[in-house]
Parts: sequence; structure tokens; C-alpha cells
Amino acid sequence: MRSALFLFFPLVLLFSSCGDRSQQVTLEINLEHNGVPFEIGETLYEGDTAIKFELIHFYLSQIALGDEVKEPVVFINGQDSASMHFVLPLTKKVDRFSFGMGVDSINNIQDPTSFDSNHPLSSSNAMYWSWATMYRFLKIDGRVNASGILGVDDQLLAWHTGKNALYRTKEINTAIRPGDHLVLTFDLATFYSGVSLDTETITHSMVDDYDIAVKLSNNLPAAFSLSVQ
Repeated sequence: MRSALFLFFPLVLLFSSCGDRSQQVTLEINLEHNGVPFEIGETLYEGDTAIKFELIHFYLSQIALGDEVKEPVVFINGQDSASMHFVLPLTKKVDRFSFGMGVDSINNIQDPTSFDSNHPLSSSNAMYWSWATMYRFLKIDGRVNASGILGVDDQLLAWHTGKNALYRTKEINTAIRPGDHLVLTFDLATFYSGVSLDTETITHSMVDDYDIAVKLSNNLPAAFSLSVQ
């Protein structure tokens, strides 16, 4: 009888574990450039122009499976793999994945000092514009060089978008079931498509460079793609 009990309990634990996995999906955020994965700090090329992204930070908001929001806001740091993996509860099949790119208007008026340091909207992430009393939606810093060789004559790149008018959303109709693994890919080349790497490398969403921020923001929905595994 004791042997039977010892055999029974591991089976209970096994099925409990499987049951937990069947009540959720995992979400992974990937970075690509022209369809190829890359690392922060790696030299990339757009034609003859060399590009190096040295910082990629952004927010995703209102991440929903079907009609239910699973994450109100997440902060993505391209150099921190922990910030690019999430577990979302899901108990039944849904047919839609949706999210916002940036911080929604309700959260965009929050005080960053009111959050714990590990909260996505905390001031510790250095994404809050005190001058605008709102959050940056996306912060990408780096360098470009039209010669194809990065060096002392590099041109600085700083794409910082924000403000409620630049918030974008995307809805993807696809079947998602408990236990699935979702991969949301952000392609940087699609993101800066149509943006000059010579004359449009700086925006802080101010009046004199706002048109660049609009271009980049309008490209965001096309830059994100989802695969279900």
C-alpha cells in the first residue's frame, strides 16, 4: 500500500504541472532586422549604410487574447531577455491577439515615482519625459555611418517617440490555444522604412522633428508580426 501511495503522488504532481501549462500561453518578444535576428550592439547594414543599435526600449500596452486584456503594460529592454518573455493565462481557444505600441492614454498620465522599481512604469526605466509629463513610448539609440564603416565620424541616432497621438494598436486574427507559444517579432528595418538615415536620425517628438516621430509610429503596426507555435 505504501508503495502504491508513493507512486500515486508523483503522478498527481505530473498531471498538476501539465494542467498548469494547459491554462496559459507563453509570449516571447524577438528583434529582427530585415528578417534576421540580431543582438544589440551588432553592426547592421541598410544598403551601404552601417547601423548600430545600442539601446532599444519600448512599451507594449493592453496585450489581449480575444476580448480579455492579459497585461495592461509591459516594458521591453532589448538587452534583457527576462523582459522579453511572458506567461499569459488562457483557459480556452481564442481567435485574436491585440496590443498597443506605447503607453495607453490612461497610464500615460501616471506618476512614475508612485510605482515600485520593478513596475514597467517605474522611473527606474528612464522612460518618463518630465518636460512633457508623459512617457516615451519607444527609445532607440545608436549610430549610423553612410560610408559603411562605423568610426569617429558616425552620426548619432536617437528615435524617441511619445505623446498620445502617436499611440498605435494592432489586431491579429489567428487561432490561439492554451499551451501555445507566441512569438511577437519586431523588425527594425520595417520600423524605419521610408525614414532617411541621413537626415531623419533624431526625433524627441518635439515640434521641429515631430514628422519623423509620426513616420516611425505609423510604421510600427507593420513592423510587428506574430507566429503561433
